[in-house]
Amino acid sequence: MFGSLFNVFSGRSDPDILEIRIHGVQNTPPAEMLETAPDKIEKVFGDDLGSFWRKRGERPERGIRSIEAFSWGAQARTGGGALAAIGRAFVHVGWFLLLPYALANLGYWTRRIDPQPGMTAGTPKWNGDFGAATVRVFGLLLTLIAVAAFCSVAIDLVGIQCFRDGQVCAALPSVFDGLVDLERDRRAALFGLAPIATVVVLYVIARRGRVAYEERVKQFGTGLDLLEQERNRPLLATRGFWTESRIGQTSEWLHVSGAIALVLFLLALDSAYLAVDDCWTDGSSSITGECLAAGFGNPVAAWFAIGAAALLVVIVVLVALASHTTSDRRTTVKRMASMTCLVASIAGYGVWTWLAFRTTEGDGGGKVFLGLIGTPIALIVLALFLALAGAGWKNRSWARRVISAILLVGGAALLLGSHARDGDERWLWVGGAALCVLLHLVNAWTTPANHRFQAWRGQGAAVAMLLALFASMALSSLLVLGVASWLGTSTDSADTSYIWRTPPEPQPELSLDVPDAYERFAVVLTAIAVLMIVLIVAALLVNMVRFVRFSLPALAWSTPSDGDDERASAEERGGLVTPDPTTYAPRYAVPEARNRRRLTVRRSSHLLHRGEPLFGWLAVFAAIGFLSLSSAVVYEGLRAGAVSWFGENAPAGIRAGSTAVLVAVAVAAVAAVVTHAASSSERPLGVFWDVVAFFPRAGHPFAPPCFGERVVPELAARTRAWLGDPSARRRRGVILTAHSMGSTISAATLMAMRGDRVPAGIMAGEELVDRTALLSYGTQLRAYFSRFFPSVFGPDDLGVPGTRGPSLWRSDPWRSQVLAEFRDGLPAPKDDPARSLTGILGAHDRDVPRWRSLWRRTDYLGFPVFGYPAADNPVDRGVTESAPASYLWRIATHSDYLGTEQFLLARDDLVEALGDPAGDAPA
Repeated sequence: MFGSLFNVFSGRSDPDILEIRIHGVQNTPPAEMLETAPDKIEKVFGDDLGSFWRKRGERPERGIRSIEAFSWGAQARTGGGALAAIGRAFVHVGWFLLLPYALANLGYWTRRIDPQPGMTAGTPKWNGDFGAATVRVFGLLLTLIAVAAFCSVAIDLVGIQCFRDGQVCAALPSVFDGLVDLERDRRAALFGLAPIATVVVLYVIARRGRVAYEERVKQFGTGLDLLEQERNRPLLATRGFWTESRIGQTSEWLHVSGAIALVLFLLALDSAYLAVDDCWTDGSSSITGECLAAGFGNPVAAWFAIGAAALLVVIVVLVALASHTTSDRRTTVKRMASMTCLVASIAGYGVWTWLAFRTTEGDGGGKVFLGLIGTPIALIVLALFLALAGAGWKNRSWARRVISAILLVGGAALLLGSHARDGDERWLWVGGAALCVLLHLVNAWTTPANHRFQAWRGQGAAVAMLLALFASMALSSLLVLGVASWLGTSTDSADTSYIWRTPPEPQPELSLDVPDAYERFAVVLTAIAVLMIVLIVAALLVNMVRFVRFSLPALAWSTPSDGDDERASAEERGGLVTPDPTTYAPRYAVPEARNRRRLTVRRSSHLLHRGEPLFGWLAVFAAIGFLSLSSAVVYEGLRAGAVSWFGENAPAGIRAGSTAVLVAVAVAAVAAVVTHAASSSERPLGVFWDVVAFFPRAGHPFAPPCFGERVVPELAARTRAWLGDPSARRRRGVILTAHSMGSTISAATLMAMRGDRVPAGIMAGEELVDRTALLSYGTQLRAYFSRFFPSVFGPDDLGVPGTRGPSLWRSDPWRSQVLAEFRDGLPAPKDDPARSLTGILGAHDRDVPRWRSLWRRTDYLGFPVFGYPAADNPVDRGVTESAPASYLWRIATHSDYLGTEQFLLARDDLVEALGDPAGDAPA
């Protein structure tokens, strides 16, 4: 009471502080965030996707007036919630199909993107920088790869191969029997609607998500135009970053029209060669001039194929042009052009279908569907070389970029051209393509710039796109081979007697011919899986055979030690205070029982820290696999080697075994999705969507809707509403208490609010960020986000020292960074409140900055945000490894930060920092 009277007479009063708790990837329920029972909380406001909650009858404590929990997880995970279980199953399978597009979108944001020039507040203007057009075209190829897979199923396997000599595949429902009398072109045209419908469904999902979020985003952008726009602002602080979609109707229409044009091209190409008996009759992908000329025996089909191919080229050009938005007039022109392409593709398909039902071309005599012999491989080659281009984007030299472009174009041409060669000459073409790739990589890797603080040495875009291509082909192969296995299953049942069963006669050679690309990929996938398992097992053997002592953060306590071993020294807790560079991390030979549990959890948690190098190796294996898959001569050479080593039946056995593995994975994946859909409306792989759906859609129009476009404005609006409440009688403050991904959301919100001022009340005119503090814990801001997305969350934008990447083989994967920081010390935070997050939160000039970040060594997803040493570290603080409020003692990992003494002390620091109206730390 006397303290309050002193504050009144001295002209100073404690502010009313609102603590907003933001959950992370585990989607913590509001009641758990508020540390109470579900029936004791109430919604402040919000809806089913985003809402703020608080305790009923809460009382102020430790300087906090009110605590609210911000629940945003449904925005990233909801899918098909209003549908019946069977409908949700189809929607959830659709979300799986979006996986490659999500990775392509991440590839867009891993590039270097310079700050936006000029006035961009609330406008759609956007400079995607170098590589943006390549990512967009790569995204289009991913769409076309999916279309080719659906064509393989709908047109080739079902529409053509399942209708032969008046017979229908027994696995098909009887409703298809009426199509047996239709001629080949007619059935193909009808079944060609299936892949088109699939792309339209993806368009509708993307469109629905974009409209649902953009309406709230538009409201967030209202009024920002009046604010002064500085040059060279960080991307997250760019006016309009969260208010305008970077990819919209133009790209969506182009992808849909590209899908229709590809289906039309495949249908027309197949029809052109129905009456040609001497070309590609054995399923070979070899191309000759004579065979190309023979297609003009059916001039209508040939010209339709040429027209569809020309339309695809136009669509590719428009997709590249749409990657940069410079003016409303040019945007309108590009949108009209995309609509023209869409109308042309629909009209072309309609005319083709009409002609197919008016003319008679025969059934082709059982010939394979020609269009799918080489098209998937051609699409893979083009996508692969576009992905490899990302390895050179870290170069800012235009000369190096031109050299890489020439090498990659030449390499792709040589690899594709090898299919038009015969005999040993093909080896020269494939060797030339491989040489072009090697020279490109040398050109990319010899750049003088230092990229040690970026993931994969600045080649994140290449890794992301290679993984996207890998995921796309995995899903495509699962689909094609899974359906082929289902359609080709024998209907003969085994004879049974008592406890015995007599197996039926072995089936003859599979009567359904699957395009080579998918069977080859099954072999490639099996080889990659074996290599990755070997790599993982080796890493486990190196890192799991012994206990080691990690450097541990210092722990703050409000009371002296009372014998609790949590308050013992770092050495007594099985760790180190200061690492020795000659022995770190040293082996801990015989730990006592309690420390053994700590050391076991620390060791297992650090295994997950090694994911980055593993994904890098997966990208390398995928690139090598795609090069092998795309070359018939390499594949045939490997096949000959298998025959010489293991016998004539080895290739067939390897292919059958790989296909069986892939089919089994397909069945298991579908079963898991259906089971999940029956019990939950959340999307499968919910944690994955929390991460990949944060960034705005810019690389692919069918990528998951960006929840950041809503969650950041909502959090900013709640902060603004609290600070600008006209009824407030005392000064106010906000503490954003953010866990894991929540700290990324909070950092983006603070950057977006920079320069905004309190609109009303007793603090009107003050900057919002000056009355806001951040308490992060279990965060990946520096370790992952600053390295994966250097143009968005880079060290300069966060205002923290850069960090090297983790090692796959070291006992402490962050050993090099830990030793460098303890050896050289931590630099002072940058004095740049106009740019960096530490500057915004006063870390450069305050004894008590408005940012505290907690971490522990047992957290598999938590890292220091400024540095490992405690000395000269203005932000990071250690937290106990024991879970609070636990009946039985257990080790805390990624959760269990709330309620710890270190959490409460860190929050007290922020309350103190917000308490002085003058903005200076209390003495």
